[in-house]
Amino acid sequence: MYIPFANRMDDRDVLVPFMQEHDFATIISNGPDGVPAVSYGPVLSNLRDDVLWVEFHLARANSHTALLSTGVTTTLSFHGPHAFVHPGWYATTGAVPTWNYAVVHATGTPEVIETLQDSLAMVNALTHFYDASHPAYTEEEVAGMLRGIICYRMRVTTLEGKFKLSQNRSLADRVGVRQQLAQSSRERERQLATLMHNSEPTAE
Repeated sequence: MYIPFANRMDDRDVLVPFMQEHDFATIISNGPDGVPAVSYGPVLSNLRDDVLWVEFHLARANSHTALLSTGVTTTLSFHGPHAFVHPGWYATTGAVPTWNYAVVHATGTPEVIETLQDSLAMVNALTHFYDASHPAYTEEEVAGMLRGIICYRMRVTTLEGKFKLSQNRSLADRVGVRQQLAQSSRERERQLATLMHNSEPTAE
């Protein structure tokens, strides 16, 4: 991923919560013919013993699973809030329109979670993440569903964050952008305003 220095985010204390919040990821693996396989799904991201792990599942009928079984390098892309930035929002003149956004790429080699018991644990962890009040499933309740999916666990070996938040502009310009986004009727634009505020290097 192309990341200008000003937009690079390396802080795992920022990146991991970002992945957990924006957890419906794009899953990308390069095929032997040069054509990427692309799937989508909810992803659990957790640090264990200072190692970042992600877990996800795909339908067994998905042809992407055949590629993943070969031990192919895979990137998960986590997309955050994004918005058009009007040049009139800047305090300075002579600018052009642009787009602000945040994205995180987590790369590694997925491994199949082999047993039904481990797959069930992942499914229950995923369910609990979204609905803590839901009772855990038993293997008997979801055995058919478990046979229809393949669960994966991946140790993240490369973690990249690109937070394009007008860092190349003056503080007055950034404040102008944030104020406009914060007033938007679109939730994602208000979220971007919050992210810009939280990413300021110094207190205003």
